[in-house]
Amino acid sequence: MPGRARSQMKSLLRRTIWQWVKGTADRLGGCSLQVKLIVAYIGVILIPVVLFSLYTFHQLYENTMQDITVQNQYVLDTELAHIHSNMEIMERTAQLAISDRNVLRYLTEEREISSDELVQFNLNVFPNLQHLLYSNPNVENIRLYTNNPQAHEIWPMIFNESRLPKASWLKTAQLRQGKIWWEMYKGPKSLLLGLSRQESEKVQYMALLREIQSTGGRHAGLVETNMRLELFSPRVFGIPQRDRAWQMFILDGDDSSSRNADKPMSSTNIATASSQSDSLSIPLSHVHHLFQSRVKGPGGVFDFSYENKPYLGMYRYIEGLDAYLLNVVALDGPLGDLRQKRNAMLLIICMLILFMSVISYTLHAFILKQLHTLRESMKKVEQEGDFQLRIPVYGQGEVAELALYFRSLLSRINGLIAEAVHKQAAAQEAELLALKHQIDSHFLYNTLENLKMMAEIERQYPLSDALTSLGSMMRYNLQWSGSCVALRDEIRHIQHYVAIMNIRHDNQIGLEIHLSSAFMELEMLKMSLQPVVENAIKHGWSTLQSPFSITIEACSKQDIIELRIQDNGVGISEERRNAIMAGLSRTDMDSHEPGMNGGIGLYNVHRRLSMQYGEEYGIRLDSIPGQSTTVTLILPRRYMMRGADHDDQAVDCG
Repeated sequence: MPGRARSQMKSLLRRTIWQWVKGTADRLGGCSLQVKLIVAYIGVILIPVVLFSLYTFHQLYENTMQDITVQNQYVLDTELAHIHSNMEIMERTAQLAISDRNVLRYLTEEREISSDELVQFNLNVFPNLQHLLYSNPNVENIRLYTNNPQAHEIWPMIFNESRLPKASWLKTAQLRQGKIWWEMYKGPKSLLLGLSRQESEKVQYMALLREIQSTGGRHAGLVETNMRLELFSPRVFGIPQRDRAWQMFILDGDDSSSRNADKPMSSTNIATASSQSDSLSIPLSHVHHLFQSRVKGPGGVFDFSYENKPYLGMYRYIEGLDAYLLNVVALDGPLGDLRQKRNAMLLIICMLILFMSVISYTLHAFILKQLHTLRESMKKVEQEGDFQLRIPVYGQGEVAELALYFRSLLSRINGLIAEAVHKQAAAQEAELLALKHQIDSHFLYNTLENLKMMAEIERQYPLSDALTSLGSMMRYNLQWSGSCVALRDEIRHIQHYVAIMNIRHDNQIGLEIHLSSAFMELEMLKMSLQPVVENAIKHGWSTLQSPFSITIEACSKQDIIELRIQDNGVGISEERRNAIMAGLSRTDMDSHEPGMNGGIGLYNVHRRLSMQYGEEYGIRLDSIPGQSTTVTLILPRRYMMRGADHDDQAVDCG
């Protein structure tokens, strides 16, 4: 169940983040280009800078923590070495004190000591004990306690057990059975009664205690070497400095409930003897409880917080005391300074980016001014339809180039509108003219019909046929149902034209049609063959040549149809052919002179084909001087009748 709830929370968090990102993107999409550029600029600059700053300060935090740890570990290790050195001095002093046979004999022999022996002891043995004390200035006292009623007390080193500062020491000594144990206590400077108040003032000691046993292992007394706590561990028990950011403690690593007689340290709570630093406001009981839950092994480092303040703890095991030396370092000072520097740096970065964003916004406004002008011009064109608008162009940048293109586009649109108006006017004029011709054509048709009837009555059949062809040609010319017709209609029109021309030339013009049915429904422009055939008869036939033949055939190349009109006339020279082909490629019809031997007729057909179907379509001229001339019309494969398959019978050009 907890895993399912966690999955639902993750899914809800993802949906919330996605909705926020989508909403932000939608809101940003409705902003202007200038705002989008600024947001993108801030995102591109701010996010990497902030991430880099956070990473940098994280590394700085790690380095600071490492430096603090190394520095305070050095202080901790130095203090631990100092404690071990003092413990060694106290152990050696106690051992030397009870290793003298004369001292042991004086403390353990249960006989009355004579005055001479006592004097000799004071003169020869006791000075050695004093020298031992004076040679170790940090050792405050060397005290030998005896239960021998025959031994006399010799101040300030030899005392009766009744003067022991703590009555529990005797019981502890019996349990320890000659082993060293350590005691931290508060006692008087002097054990003698009746001295001044100042001399009997109590001070805190760290004492080494060891049982003195007589021959046979019988209890004979105790040896004590003690040292002031501030000398035993200056950094733990000394007077704390005001600017010090750390505090040391000597702590018992075990719970008081588990303490037994084998432990060399008898204090129930060693931390109570530690001096408290003003920089640390942590209760000693909390420190002791926290330490017991964190201690692992002979040494280590851990961090914790108390009252929202960070702390660093590091500890070392003190051999012999079965206790730990703990150093608690307050981190709010150095880490607070680091956080202040981080926040100040981020604030400076944000202010700098804000300042740069304002400058960038102003520069973008200046740069995009031309774009705003172009946008307003487009709005004006769209709303008012004013294509005569003149857009100013500044500079040579991309926006200026776009404005120039838009101005050219408006100019082109104006030209197309004018052209469309002219075409519409021409179309209306042509429609009116066609209506007028249609009215006049009825009179001409009726007249031709009357003439045809009269020719048939008079049995002038050739004349009757010519009048029929003429009427068909006039009807084909005047009845303009569209710009495109089937090739079949154009061929019929050419046949009528050749029939009329044969009346003049005594049937010397032959027309041969070699077209399959697949090409008869080919789409082509109306009145596009007559100018070519007329040009062949007019310029290609010599009256000395008889007869004159015109052949029309077609072939296909993929989606292109080549319609060839070939005659067996006199042909044209290569220079004339090149001149005519060069004329066909011109776009100005006025440049063609009327005497160019059919150039205008071919040019008109070529231009009509190119304008109708594209620049790749038109006329190609080939000639063999003295033999033939071939005019090829290049047309697209289009048919007037849809649905029929015309490709099966189409002839490939090869």
